[in-house]
Amino acid sequence: MQKSSDILKLRTLLCFLSYDEKECTVTKIARTLGEEKYAISRVLQSLQREGFVNRENPRNPHLTRKGEEEVNKYANRIRISMNHLMYEGLNVDSAEKNALYWALYNTDDAMDIFQAADERYRVKYEMSHKKRFSGAELCSKMKDGVYQFPFLIYKEHIDNGNHISWANEGFEHPCSLRIKNGVGTIHLRTKVMIERHPKTGEVVKGYAKSLKYLELGEYVSAEYNGTALSFPASAVNFLNIGSGVGQILHGSVCVKLGSFVGNVNRPEFSAVFTILI
Repeated sequence: MQKSSDILKLRTLLCFLSYDEKECTVTKIARTLGEEKYAISRVLQSLQREGFVNRENPRNPHLTRKGEEEVNKYANRIRISMNHLMYEGLNVDSAEKNALYWALYNTDDAMDIFQAADERYRVKYEMSHKKRFSGAELCSKMKDGVYQFPFLIYKEHIDNGNHISWANEGFEHPCSLRIKNGVGTIHLRTKVMIERHPKTGEVVKGYAKSLKYLELGEYVSAEYNGTALSFPASAVNFLNIGSGVGQILHGSVCVKLGSFVGNVNRPEFSAVFTILI
């Protein structure tokens, strides 16, 4: 099937969301879309064969239950796509045109990514009037779901001009922020690190084994299930930096990390975990 016919079918389906059932006639759909009535009649026949439209009364077609589910799915895809494109600077007309193609031809995985981005844009806008806020306040405004965000782990003190902690390589990137009922949890999945002994040159493996986060003046142990460490997002304090496309929600919390390198249990050291939204 050619793309132009797919787009016309989608635009026709969307018309059913714009009118009352009695008003959704072939003539009105054709006039709205700037198409000939015979072209719309053919599209409706196709939609009828697919089970999306009931045409028992040819002059007054209406959506079936299956058709309602289909059109609502694509309307949501279009909304997400338009928000994403307009946030990136595309004008309304171009965003609307491209959103039809995105809604039809993007994979579910791609749409999941755009939906997560749409939620980030929304939350950034809601928090744009605040300079500082807590992770608890941020998460209370987010929809339930799992979101992926970049992060960095900084040394407590800069060493030889390098401020990134070795622990930054001890976890998979990005981290996950899981929201349920307005409460957020940050999840860090550990991975094996490779180090070379500074004196012997021996290559050894290491991994992060513990993390403590600072909350209300005390360090609290994160949950550890053998492959991942998790701690509440409420421990993170956020700073609003920039505006518009350049806006970043910069969250940070002091942490203490423990690790095994080779067969050596290294002592805990202090660092700063930073998440960027």
